[in-house]
Amino acid sequence: MTPTARPRSSTSARPGALVLASAAVLACLALGGCGALGIETRYDKSASHEFATGAEGKERKVLPTWVPDEATNLKELVRTTGNERILRMDHPGQLPRGCVAIAETGKPSVAELVAGLELEEPAPMQEIAQRVDSQYQTPLLAAEWWPTGQENLTTHLCGKWWVSQDAGSITAFAPELKGIAENILAEQAKAQRAKDD
Repeated sequence: MTPTARPRSSTSARPGALVLASAAVLACLALGGCGALGIETRYDKSASHEFATGAEGKERKVLPTWVPDEATNLKELVRTTGNERILRMDHPGQLPRGCVAIAETGKPSVAELVAGLELEEPAPMQEIAQRVDSQYQTPLLAAEWWPTGQENLTTHLCGKWWVSQDAGSITAFAPELKGIAENILAEQAKAQRAKDD
């Protein structure tokens, strides 16, 4: 059964939201966190992990199974109040066979996203299509090792992960749920307003 194509969520329809989110993230990072503004974040909490090898991170049950065991210098930032994750590693070899190339760089289609999720966790097609529809497809997490706009270089899907490989390194991100992303953006906007006052 082929899923019905639906328009993907995109911040291109809401450019102000992306600009506001980016400004708020930078402001929070520059001040050492939004808590420095006296604003408690409820949704925008994260934890970082570093591993010498992919095998080490998988043995600790932190990294996804598609990460090559021999990958090195792994850095991951995980939203502890949601699903979003960003990941970077050194790996000159090929991506694992479970990672599937997408037709258009940076723009996986609904059908490609559905196929990726189905490979990762099989479920009825309607449920998988709903999961795709619930994704916020722009990273909100930020780290010095994660280039802004990296998701636009995505060439493969490894399950739910948007993945790209360049010059011996792999970057990947797993999207957040729209409902959580909207709450994060609201918190960040509130922090920005407090900073401006």
